[in-house]
Amino acid sequence: MSEPYFLDWIERRFAMEHTIAYCGVDCAACSDYQTGVCPSCRRTDWKDDPCMPVRCCRDRGIDVCGQCRDFPCADMREFYAESDSHREAFERMRAISP
Repeated sequence: MSEPYFLDWIERRFAMEHTIAYCGVDCAACSDYQTGVCPSCRRTDWKDDPCMPVRCCRDRGIDVCGQCRDFPCADMREFYAESDSHREAFERMRAISP
């Protein structure tokens, strides 16, 4: 693995672990995250029913939807069409999709 590629991989991995939600939304750009209303789905202790992308990614043992062999599934296609930030998330996930 070449050094620039490796550094790019580290940056993407850090972002996924800290501010990129399972669905691919950038939490750092979200006003609820910025004001502390939402700690992000990665830092939430889901005692009840988590949202579908969280549950699905955890069940499949993947970090984000883009790593799924079924990406984009029918459920997520609908989600990604809902808003500009969701469309940006789709592009982010498509870039890493297998």
